[in-house]
Amino acid sequence: MTRARVGLRTLLGLGQAPPHGPSRSAPGRNVMMRVTLDAQHATPLRQALIRDCGDQPWTIRVAPLHGTGRVQLSLYLPKDAVNAAIQRVAHLAPAAEVGQLLEIPEAPTDAWSDLIHAESPPRADSPGHRIDTAAEGDTVAQLLSPDHVLLGLDVADRETLFTQFGHFFEQHYGLPATSVTTGLAAREALGSTGLGQGVAVPHGQIKTLRRAMAFYVRPAKPIPFDAPDGKPVSDVVVLLVPEWANSTHLRLLANVAQRFCDHQFRELLHGCLDARAVCQLFASYEAADEAERTGR
Repeated sequence: MTRARVGLRTLLGLGQAPPHGPSRSAPGRNVMMRVTLDAQHATPLRQALIRDCGDQPWTIRVAPLHGTGRVQLSLYLPKDAVNAAIQRVAHLAPAAEVGQLLEIPEAPTDAWSDLIHAESPPRADSPGHRIDTAAEGDTVAQLLSPDHVLLGLDVADRETLFTQFGHFFEQHYGLPATSVTTGLAAREALGSTGLGQGVAVPHGQIKTLRRAMAFYVRPAKPIPFDAPDGKPVSDVVVLLVPEWANSTHLRLLANVAQRFCDHQFRELLHGCLDARAVCQLFASYEAADEAERTGR
């Protein structure tokens, strides 16, 4: 967990930290995270945050989504508490949806204040969800294979990227291209999935998909993505999950954030010249994480 917290601070612009270095707090710099979940889970989540973040400044705002039985939480957390909060949400409310994840400037402008207080459109869940039985350890490294890596894709912007990726997915996996491009574009309409530092994680829940899938895409040239830091994107991880796989969705997003916050990992990734090398790099970092967790 320490590595994840250090990495998230790097990804969100606090500064580069060594992959296995110690965690350092950044007083006064917070992140806003929006979470939509069933109303019954709001109080348990708040109580969990009190336990986990009791010694740190944080606030929570609750807005009911009328007619849906759900609420939208706006969480204002220290950067080094974000990954723990995402894991807590995934554990307490598997059907939750994590929306915007944005760093709050020390002196927010009027535009930032408007964004912080803006309301996202309500979204009602469809009935009859299947149970998400994916393994707790699902990671991008486990889902990635050489045929899921697209290097040097000739695209000029994210719309073209989604279109070409949709055609690729239809040709290789049989699902209509429109179902993929529409799913990715719908999530993008809620706010850019650009994370900063040249990284974007477009993702969507696809109704007819049976299992989670992850893809790494490297455009031939960095493309604009409306990222929070304004930088064009050169590393794209596309996550597609079944409509019912909310827990898997959250875990994979947290995994991508942890991995790509590591400056050394990004540099090594840019040096990978073929799909197999990309997969081997993801796998080697995953093995190092596992060794650290188990003490081997």
